[in-house]
Amino acid sequence: MNIYVANIPFKATEAELKGLFEEYGEVSSA
Repeated sequence: MNIYVANIPFKATEAELKGLFEEYGEVSSA
């Protein structure tokens, strides 16, 4: 499943994004 999320800072790292969304399920890529 692909999910588009707007208003994420351009400087956000992959690790930060995974950390934010992993509580909702497995994140395979960000």
